[in-house]
Amino acid sequence: MEDFDLADLENDFMYEDLSPDLYEYYQQEDLSSRRFGFMHTFNQCFWPTTTQTGEIVGPLLGLCLVVRVISILPVPRWTVHLVSLVTGCITMYVFVNQYVWYPIIMCLVGYPLVFVPKGYRGPLMAALCLAYILTCEIFIASPDSWHKVRGSQMILAMKIISIAFDSDQGLLSKTPNPLEYFGYALSANAVIFGPFMSYENYSQILAGKRLSFSWFFGVLRSFVLCYVCLIYSVCISPYIFAQNDHKWLVAYQTAMSFRFSHYFVSYMSECTSVVSGVGTEVTQDEKKVTKWQFDVARPQHVELPRSLVEVVIHWNVPNHVFLKNYVFKKARSLGRFVAILLTFGCSSLLHGLNFQLTAVLLSIGMYAYIEHVFRSKLASLFSACIMARKCRPDCGHFHKEGQFWVLATNLSFGFLSVFHLAYLGIMFGGDASEQTQGSSMSFTLKKWTELDFASHWVAMATLLLSIIIPKTNA
Repeated sequence: MEDFDLADLENDFMYEDLSPDLYEYYQQEDLSSRRFGFMHTFNQCFWPTTTQTGEIVGPLLGLCLVVRVISILPVPRWTVHLVSLVTGCITMYVFVNQYVWYPIIMCLVGYPLVFVPKGYRGPLMAALCLAYILTCEIFIASPDSWHKVRGSQMILAMKIISIAFDSDQGLLSKTPNPLEYFGYALSANAVIFGPFMSYENYSQILAGKRLSFSWFFGVLRSFVLCYVCLIYSVCISPYIFAQNDHKWLVAYQTAMSFRFSHYFVSYMSECTSVVSGVGTEVTQDEKKVTKWQFDVARPQHVELPRSLVEVVIHWNVPNHVFLKNYVFKKARSLGRFVAILLTFGCSSLLHGLNFQLTAVLLSIGMYAYIEHVFRSKLASLFSACIMARKCRPDCGHFHKEGQFWVLATNLSFGFLSVFHLAYLGIMFGGDASEQTQGSSMSFTLKKWTELDFASHWVAMATLLLSIIIPKTNA
């Protein structure tokens, strides 16, 4: 039987990295004005969305390209770190203006902690970042200003926490000097849209790999996918159902629009990473080569899910890796239950004080765990490949994936996952004013009351069934 890793339940379930300008534009665009034919839709949605997005992300891609060009020149490597730092600061200033000082100050305060005795660096850095984020949000920054910088703050915190833990474990060849530390922490390719990347990933930029057709194709691929997801989210998905249709159809439509906006951010973050020179190292013919692709989200596993366990893994792959390696595994010695609480708590606190997001994270986490237990018991009872994760070919179950009833069972659980995603995703719909109040408990409960808390009732029924079904030794 497969080992269920509860760190899989944690993910970045919001597109906090999205520029406030883009977010407000997409949410406030008059949806009803786009119902009068292709040309009207093109003029009112496709073209404005394309031009404004180009104006906003164009400078970001240009700055990432500057880092890439400098990295392939025969210059000292400290020059690349310096350019990465400078372009990152410029990028943050362009996107968040005067609020750029919030992440820069946290970065400055955190650097001395990489020199404390080994074994303490990671925990102290994590405590510092969480304390800094909460202090700024509660006592210093206004809600509007903090909302603008929250995404950058979260990515930065994850980076410097990871570098502290890696230094503790001796995974770094040496302690980064100031230029290396700040060049990594504030690199332009990840400081706005993400993604989280380890210092090892960042070091690929320093390798100065030559420009190639495969690199260009990787950039083009991620950019096209990014643009398609954006257009689908803003100009297409709002019209699949009318606003006076059944509330569950509207909920599914709202959740789908949100999911595709998340894919837009994910592919944009992949694009900025590849432009800068970050890819995925793979082995071919016993040689390491760079595949110019850096998976952030895998929409096929979310839109056509086998289970919620798979959804939370593939929703944001780098964030899943961070939480698994630097939170859950570190806390596992305290016991599984304590490790779960710390993992969820860290994920929520990194996003700031947001009841809406915390409620969604806790809900999907419990849903996924309940589904895992329920399907594991069913798989043992019927000796069938109907677990939350796909079985290995040598799993030992008598009834395999290809059998009709096994396939039908897995599809049924997939549809149940879509139902849960519609329920949870409706929380992130609405206009900008609704999203501003979205952190309140009353707003969250109001949204779920409109859907009669149906998803939570289904999860409770599933839990009761999983308790009733006897555990077998098969």
